[in-house]
Amino acid sequence: MRFTLSEQQTLIEDSALDFLTRTQDPGHRRYGNDADPLAPRLWPAFAEMGWLGLPLPEACGGFGGGAMDTGLLMRAFGRHGVNAPYHSGIVLAARLLAELGTVRQRAQWLPAIVDGERRIALAHDEPQCHSPWAARHTHAVREGTGWRLHGVKLLVAGGPGAHALLVSARMAGTDPGRHALFLLPLSSDATDSAAGLRLQTCRMADGAMAADVCLDGVRVGDEALLGVPDSGAGIGPIDLIDHIHDSAPALHRILAEGLIALCWEACGAMQAALNLTVSHTSQREQFGRTIASFQVVQHRLAEMAVCCEEAQAACELAAMRVDGGAPGVLAAASMAKSKVGRAARFVAQEAVQLHGAMGVSEALPVASLFRKLTQFQQQGGATAWHSAQLGARLLGSGGWRDSQTLLNATAMDTATL
Repeated sequence: MRFTLSEQQTLIEDSALDFLTRTQDPGHRRYGNDADPLAPRLWPAFAEMGWLGLPLPEACGGFGGGAMDTGLLMRAFGRHGVNAPYHSGIVLAARLLAELGTVRQRAQWLPAIVDGERRIALAHDEPQCHSPWAARHTHAVREGTGWRLHGVKLLVAGGPGAHALLVSARMAGTDPGRHALFLLPLSSDATDSAAGLRLQTCRMADGAMAADVCLDGVRVGDEALLGVPDSGAGIGPIDLIDHIHDSAPALHRILAEGLIALCWEACGAMQAALNLTVSHTSQREQFGRTIASFQVVQHRLAEMAVCCEEAQAACELAAMRVDGGAPGVLAAASMAKSKVGRAARFVAQEAVQLHGAMGVSEALPVASLFRKLTQFQQQGGATAWHSAQLGARLLGSGGWRDSQTLLNATAMDTATL
């Protein structure tokens, strides 16, 4: 079944493809540049196009777009090799701030984020933590009228150049699964903005800039905490911890929806890799004929095309469930990642194989797509991890009946964190 895009969704996709075709290097980003000029160059244009407010609620100055709207934009980013920190800064961090932030936090940050004047990034992933939903090691300890943060966050996309970090942590002295989110402003040069806060800039496999964050007893006040009731001015410092909303449900849901958005981006990169491979094999000659005329090559191209279609269908199903308010968002995200992850690996490897040795060189754009799709295997939780979770759910449900049975089950949403 193929769904039909609404007029607004068609406009989003067409405008994104038109803009990126005109502004992006057709050869995609080259790995190893000393600077990361893409975000400063394109971020104001993203604001003018309305993309920075696309997934945010209208009450916060956004456009109230759903998972399908965001997915269409992310797919266009994937096709054109965009490495701007849109996913970490907008799809994740800005949405969490819009949903859990206090009135003051939202008023101070969201208008500037939508206008492109400020950028924030979500610091969530940790070392030796296989589950993409849980922050197992970073913790916040209550100290007087503030908090001490301890832990390490890895590969914070968009961390360099961000004006603030949104840090997930477990609250010491509470239930094991209780999470909190803290908004930590950064200095203009993204160095130590508070005692004990250290950022180490690094580059990810696809060439995008990121940062490893060390929190060594960072002291923050209650004003940095998300999830505090707006009427909590009269709550004493000792009782405040009992009135903080648990951020875990919203955090897990938005992380799952963010993973679905990453799957859409991967689908765009897969389609670009397929198009490049079809073009290359249609021009490359061997034994007096184009290699695309050989049956074995045609079969491999056909398998790549089937993988792209199946992956796209998985993304569409997941996005429709989110927009329809259906339960089991975490399971839907795992199903999408499991399918798209395996398809992305196959398409990326076949694209390089059919290009020959030059497929891994910077001379061809397929190399950057290969890096993007290889990196995707670990983003939002490894593909193998999500497949294992789905297998456990299948065994727990007594066997395969249909995808609806898996999606409606709720065991994985809490038991595997």
